[in-house]
Amino acid sequence: MVLDLSGVRALVTGGSRGIGRAISLALASSGARVAVNYRTNSDTADDFGRELGSRHFEHMMLKADITQERSVGTMMKRVEESWGGLDLLVLNAGIWQRGELGKMTLADWRETIGTNLTGAFIVANEALRLITSGDSTAPKRIIFIASTAGVRGEAFHSHYAASKAGVIAMTKSLAVELAPLGLTVNCVAPGWVRTDMTAAVFAESGSRKAIQQSIPLGRPGEPDEIAAAVVFLASRQASYITGEVLNVNGGSVLCG
Repeated sequence: MVLDLSGVRALVTGGSRGIGRAISLALASSGARVAVNYRTNSDTADDFGRELGSRHFEHMMLKADITQERSVGTMMKRVEESWGGLDLLVLNAGIWQRGELGKMTLADWRETIGTNLTGAFIVANEALRLITSGDSTAPKRIIFIASTAGVRGEAFHSHYAASKAGVIAMTKSLAVELAPLGLTVNCVAPGWVRTDMTAAVFAESGSRKAIQQSIPLGRPGEPDEIAAAVVFLASRQASYITGEVLNVNGGSVLCG
């Protein structure tokens, strides 16, 4: 089965690092035009843009804070002016920080909810017009990136787990709401994945061993494994799948 995304115009939030980078690269490798959103790290984004360019992938790098409507609106205007619309939206941008109840501040809570949940809403809300306008024959998709934490919770990260549970609920709600428009809405929920965000955890031998023991397959995931799931859900082959949460976590939600 060949997952050909030729003609698809995609936007990936938080797309220049970690899982987002792998998703952007996988989509481009499958034939999509990819708009890569990032917030602050211009050096990393520039390096990734050069890599995409060296492989002759059609792309654009878009700096925008997804928690700010004006910034998101400017980003969408550039996409519309360049490509005339969108076919695929991947809502990946997020943060993961420790937050212990009794010590977590309201600012900590608001930052995580604001980025992971409200930010996803802002981008989806602004992007819908671009996805539903025009006469593109490409499949129309919205794909959220949630987390295993949103399925079963995560101690000392209740704000993160709550934000990702909200993403899952939004996925299921929008799947029904947007189905009459021809859109499918799905969610990929990764477990532990090796990225710069989790590097410090895996660097500590005790934490690394405990995590590995909690995963039936005995290892954390790689960003490319999450990206593969996104490419499938974005493809024409996934045309009858909507409102689903695809857990990509080595079986970890099956334990404990």
